[in-house]
Amino acid sequence: MIMRLVLVPALLLLLASPSRLVTTNAKQTAVSGSQVQWHLFKPDEIAWRDGPSSLLPGAKIAILEGDPTKEGFFTMRLKLPNGYRVFPHWHPRTERLTIISGIVNLGTGERFNPKATKPLSVGSYSSMPPKMAPFAWMSGETVIQLSSLGPWEVVYVNSADDPRMRAK
Repeated sequence: MIMRLVLVPALLLLLASPSRLVTTNAKQTAVSGSQVQWHLFKPDEIAWRDGPSSLLPGAKIAILEGDPTKEGFFTMRLKLPNGYRVFPHWHPRTERLTIISGIVNLGTGERFNPKATKPLSVGSYSSMPPKMAPFAWMSGETVIQLSSLGPWEVVYVNSADDPRMRAK
């Protein structure tokens, strides 16, 4: 009871403090006089576009936060069709994946081997250290949420697998 008598007034003071007032709209939040971006995405409102040239055709991408081409934190989603393949590659920074829909069949190594993968279903999470060489194929249309530090780079183990080289 004493705890409640102390906690409730303290919370009310904190919430009423002018330096803590929060004004919100769908785009921005003002906290203590500074502008902080509020990123809010509903699944049916996400704007998908063609994936980057570092991925095979058919991939779609949506940037949720940050800019993967610049220094700093970013989050993006990749939408990949059924049967889509990602050949062995690596990234210079830790890459974190959460499976939103579909199944990612994920393996590691320098050669693509669909039989040497583990199926990661919805809700699965993978944190891969720099220079780990994953490969994958998708079961069903698959959406992956990927977070890392930019600039984001994809380095293929075998340069012949790199779609940027195929275009040349």
